[in-house]
Amino acid sequence: MSGASRRAGGLGVGAMAVANVILGTSSLFWRELGAVSPATLLGHRILVSLVTLGIALVVLGRVRAALETAADTRLLLIHLAAAVLVCANWLAFIWGSIHGRVIETGLGYLLAPALTIALGAAVLRERLGRVRAAALGTCLLGIVLLITRSSELEWWVYVTIGTTWGTYSFLKKLTTADPVTGLALETALLALGVGVAVAVSSYSLDPGPAADTTDVVLLALCGLVSVTPLWLIAYGAKKVTLTTAGFMQYVLPTTQLVVALVCYGQRPSGNTLLCFGVVWLALVSIVAESAVRARGKRLRRPPEAAPAEHRQNLPDRQEGSRLS
Repeated sequence: MSGASRRAGGLGVGAMAVANVILGTSSLFWRELGAVSPATLLGHRILVSLVTLGIALVVLGRVRAALETAADTRLLLIHLAAAVLVCANWLAFIWGSIHGRVIETGLGYLLAPALTIALGAAVLRERLGRVRAAALGTCLLGIVLLITRSSELEWWVYVTIGTTWGTYSFLKKLTTADPVTGLALETALLALGVGVAVAVSSYSLDPGPAADTTDVVLLALCGLVSVTPLWLIAYGAKKVTLTTAGFMQYVLPTTQLVVALVCYGQRPSGNTLLCFGVVWLALVSIVAESAVRARGKRLRRPPEAAPAEHRQNLPDRQEGSRLS
């Protein structure tokens, strides 16, 4: 690997690591907005993210790509379903961040890849293999043990986040839109929903009398908190292998666990820590197995055949033996 390739790979890993750390620590951002209801925060997150993503589309020259995606009925329906899922995911994450349920949000993002893999096997007929099947079984056992034995946790938080994010990630396999274009379309659809809710119901974007100037400033910045990690992940994904990207996704739930223990003072039971660790190792084993398999294929790859002109200059051993 050349020095330039190593530097590019290092930048990609750094970008994806920073993105996942931002996502993992963003609970602290939403906690500072605890004076505002989660539903109102969700509306502001959608609208400010739409403005931020609109600017991104113009800067990146992807406005036409977004319009073409919206004009395709199949892609529009996929992103409409994805929009509903990401809306529920954002709301559960904001609620958990404000109410000190960060271990639960971290568990949700830890479990999400397992659902994505299971959906890929069930719907797209992707091959599981023994390692993946064992890992999925371990994750299912972990969920059962968490629900039945970790009574200190709000189980619906990690089930909601894991289900919505895992299914959302699966839907992303079905679209040809890039991450920025796809999220921009989804956010636009959600913004339409916010507008309808404000017009026909009692839903309001008013942060309430308890909100102060700091809250207003933070509300204006919530789009950057949502979109900046996406930019970094999209940048990094182009510079690292899929195996490396797979490992990097576990930075988010690990960061969430650290934030929960250090900043929120959550005290998980031994069962919760055991399940977290076992599920973490089970899912990492999937990425590790993929890396080993890919390396084995490279090692077994036959050497490239010699150029035609070079082969023509080689002596014919059989012909030589007959002449001697």
